[in-house]
Parts: sequence; structure tokens; C-alpha cells
Amino acid sequence: MRLITIFLFTCSLTISSCNKDLLEYNPELVQAVTVFDELGGRSDWSVASNRIIYDRQYEGRWDLYICDADGSNKLNLTSDMTGLVVDGQTVEAWHHRGQPAFHPSGEYIAFQVMNEHASSSVPSDEMLSLGVNHDLWVMTSEGTHKQKLTDNPAGYSVLHAHFSHDGTKLVWAERYADNENASIFGAWRIRVADFAVDAIHNVTLSNIQVIQPSGDKWYETHGFSSDDETIIYSSNATTDFKASDLYKYDLSTGQLTNLTESPATWEEMYNANPANSSQHSFISSRFFDWDNDWGWATLRTELYLNDGGTITQLTNFNKAVDYQKSLTATRKFIGDNCWSPDGKSILAILAEVKITGTETKLVKIDLK
Repeated sequence: MRLITIFLFTCSLTISSCNKDLLEYNPELVQAVTVFDELGGRSDWSVASNRIIYDRQYEGRWDLYICDADGSNKLNLTSDMTGLVVDGQTVEAWHHRGQPAFHPSGEYIAFQVMNEHASSSVPSDEMLSLGVNHDLWVMTSEGTHKQKLTDNPAGYSVLHAHFSHDGTKLVWAERYADNENASIFGAWRIRVADFAVDAIHNVTLSNIQVIQPSGDKWYETHGFSSDDETIIYSSNATTDFKASDLYKYDLSTGQLTNLTESPATWEEMYNANPANSSQHSFISSRFFDWDNDWGWATLRTELYLNDGGTITQLTNFNKAVDYQKSLTATRKFIGDNCWSPDGKSILAILAEVKITGTETKLVKIDLK
């Protein structure tokens, strides 16, 4: 659920230190790392249009921006939602709008928006990273025809929506209850629905399934396999209580497969290379001995590449960090990431977490 990014919403990172740290990557696979947007967050890159959609800090909230692949022609698509009334809900100026996902046609964007149950002084669980008191929306890639797709009760989350490759299905994660025995984030489930659009852009979700392969646990959806027969997600289903593994679930047979088998390590954010089906990126804490008894206060992640089973670390932003269990140590996080259509670049959140706060930026990782 972009859970790693619960840390990513206050400020402390300086530009000078970030630019220095961006030099730390695997030179055998990575050509360069640059800042794409100093205020950017979660992103998606359309295979059809080669345009990028991402959420970005704006006037105390997160809004959605669309731009060309080089960052030019940037346009805010959601600032006009302030004051919009839908189903009795008014979209307030402080309501976050983000977590975007392109339809494979490039014509539609699924995203999430805070709803009427959100608090005016926004707590961390209501940020985009956890999505509590959010609803699922959709709009055209021009920012028109915005439509609310869910009407969640108070305390529910909607998070990490993804389209199938044929564009006929939508999957997302949903928090529906407080349950400390399920996870530190409560009880979650996966929803899969048929997605249809009529001639005037009205969207219908139908045949909505509820999937809980391991019962009451935490689930974060990462999308569909290339043949759309399985969904891929993160969960604490078979890990240590505060850790995460990557799983795939066959929609027809119900077969569940643990892709990482690392119960004490944090593994998350699976993203397939659209130009090479044998490759996918993911984030992990495997580069150091993380003790999750200390909780997220000591967690760090780096970006990894799985190429047909061969796993290579791409970034090394934590190279200079003291890995000991220190609450005062500076920690780096790679969070949500997406691939360019040609498979040559990855956009990812980079965060630096200090005891005084956190700041994120969107970085571009160019591969050799």
C-alpha cells in the first residue's frame, strides 16, 4: 500500500545532501540517477502515450500532475476538484488526491481522494501511503469526467489500484477493520472488479470479488501478471509480524505462491518491466540485518532488479548510513516505482527520514 511511504510526508532533506546521495548506485547496471521532481511522489508511466502521471505536493496537499516523458508540459489535473460535491461529499482544499494508475489505453487514470470521514488535521494513517478515509476515483487523462467509484465507510482504506493489461479489470487493496492481530495496519482484503467505460466516459465497476488468500492480514496490490491470470501483492501472510513478502495469487485456481520467501526481510513494490517480461523491480531491506522488533524506526530500503531469478541491487542510497539500531540515524527509502515503456528507466520515490522529519522527491534511474 505504499506502506513504506508512511514516513514520507514531512520535511527535512536538503537538496545538497540529496544530490550527493544520488551518486550511490550500482554502476554495472545503472547509468545515472537524477531528480525528476523535487516535490514528486507516487507515479505511473503510460505504455500507450509515454506520458507520466504522479502526485506532487501543492498548497498543503497532494495533487496529480501529468507531463511528458522528459518532465515538460506539466499540468495539475486535480486542483479543480476543491469544492466539488459528489454523493453529498465536498472535496475540501486539504484533501489529498493521488496514487495514480494509467489504464493500458492511456485514456483513463484511477486515483484516490480523501473523503468526508477524513480529519482536518490529517494523521499519518490518512495520508496517501495508507489511504484511510479515501475513496477510489477515475478520470480521463485530460483531467475531465472525474467520477467517484467507491463510497467507503469511516475508517476504510482504498489503496494501490491497478488495471489489468487488457483494461477490463481493476484491482485494489482495502482496509476494512482495526485488527492488531491481522497486522500493525489493521485487517485488509483485495478487491477485483470488471471495468467498463461507455461512449461518454461513464465508468462501471461490476462483478466485484473479495479476495483474502491468507485471511485477515495486510494486503497491498501491485497489479496483474502479463497474462492477467494472477494478481501480485505484498503481505505479512507468512512473514514475521512487521515484515512483508511478495506473493502471486491465481484468480482461477486460487493457488498462492510466495515469491520472496524472506520472513524477516521487508520486500514490497513489485513492478514488471513492460519491455522485458523476465524482469521486475522491487524494494527490499535485505542489504542489512533489519530487526523488525524495533519497528519501522530502523527500516531502510533499496531498489532491486529480479532478472529471471538473478537478483541485483540497483541503488545504494544507504551506503553511508550506520545500520545499527539507532532512532537518530538517517534512513533512506526507495518506495513506489514504475518503469518507462522501453524498459530503460525507472521512476521512484526517494525519501530521507530523520528524527526531525521526512522529505520525498521523485527520482529517475536510467539503466544501462
